[in-house]
This record gives sequence, C-alpha cells and structure tokens, in this order.
Amino acid sequence: MLTAGRALMFSRGYRTSSTGGHVAVVKFLNISLESEAKDRMIMIFNGMRKKRHRIVYEEMDIVTEKEAEQALKWAEEFVERIFEMVRT
Repeated sequence: MLTAGRALMFSRGYRTSSTGGHVAVVKFLNISLESEAKDRMIMIFNGMRKKRHRIVYEEMDIVTEKEAEQALKWAEEFVERIFEMVRT
C-alpha cells in the first residue's frame, strides 16, 4: 500500500523525504483520493502503517491470521484504486 501511495505521489510530481515519509504519503492520499471510500481507505492505510511500526520496532505477534487476510483484501482494493488514478 505504501508503494502504491508513493507511486501516485511520484506520478503527480511529488516525493517524500526519508524523515516522516509514511505520514507524508497518508496526508497526500487524504488530499488526492476522491471517493466515498476515501475515509475508510485512509483509516485502514494509516492503521496498518501504525501496526507495522509496532511490529517492526516494539512488539511481535500482534497481528492475527484473520487480520492479515483482511489486510490483504484491503490492500488489493487500495492498490487497484491507486493504479486507476496513476493511469489517468
């Protein structure tokens, strides 16, 4: 999802710095996405970003198998939407 968000940024002529890059992508997507699903997509993306941070830097085993399966479904939906936007 992060890579798809960054791809949209790049296609629009923007890039992130190394500091705070994940947060910058979330903010960019909040401005760029136009749909009734925007708020849900941003909430999911940001929640997954925070959980990833916790897994990498703080805790282990905080994601259940069900959460992982749902995250994959959301990621597919998100990437498809971003792909459509990049093509236009």
